[in-house]
Amino acid sequence: MDIKRKVAVGAVAVAGLSLVGAGTAAADPIPAPMPVPLPLPVMPAGTYVGTTNLPGADLIWKGKTFGHGWVMDNFGVFFPYVFGMTTPEPGGSLVTDYSPSGLNFLTDRITPKPDGTYEGTVYVNGNPVAGYALHK
Repeated sequence: MDIKRKVAVGAVAVAGLSLVGAGTAAADPIPAPMPVPLPLPVMPAGTYVGTTNLPGADLIWKGKTFGHGWVMDNFGVFFPYVFGMTTPEPGGSLVTDYSPSGLNFLTDRITPKPDGTYEGTVYVNGNPVAGYALHK
């Protein structure tokens, strides 16, 4: 359980105990509402190994490392990574915007697969240019 959720659950528990202590024999206290569960990220944090259908790219691109709301593409040579911000979509996909790295033309979309792997598409100016797969 992350720290925000622990704090929220603790606050609710204290509020509930306060209501119980303030209750009377004539009326039972109304229980405090439980906090809304935090949404699970599309991509659990960590480093994922990647493969791509772009010829030669596997020689330098090694995969991605995810955190909450961000991603770094990992490369073996030339530069260590490319940074992007991630946004979940209602359908379960995760969209990455690479404009924080100065690559305003570059985005990608990652979709979880039933077997626990992830499938992605790279877009340049909104046009799909490559596909990739990720796994732990």
